[in-house]
Amino acid sequence: MLDMMQDDNGVILNGGDLVLDGGIDGIAQQCEIRVGMNKGEWWLDESMGIPWFFGVMGQKLPVSLVGKMIADEGVKTEGVTDLRITRGENIAGKTVITFDVYVGQESKGLAINGN
Repeated sequence: MLDMMQDDNGVILNGGDLVLDGGIDGIAQQCEIRVGMNKGEWWLDESMGIPWFFGVMGQKLPVSLVGKMIADEGVKTEGVTDLRITRGENIAGKTVITFDVYVGQESKGLAINGN
């Protein structure tokens, strides 16, 4: 599967062409989108995502449980072979989880900052 690469400014273009990536960067990006999505947000698959509003933020769930939720949801991403939580903590009322996404032997570090 190929993914349109994005950065903080939007879709990445190279000479007017979209940059596509089916490797670790593209798969990690898909995983990041999946775990950052609120459960029920995507109408084609309402089971996808994490209950951020009413679960994580609404109930102030423990960081360890949020990490487990991220790991469980992230490995459902096509191409992801493993997801390992590397750090989880509450910083100034925000839940911050860092994790590594594995595609075979390759890995990419990501972070989710929930409120």
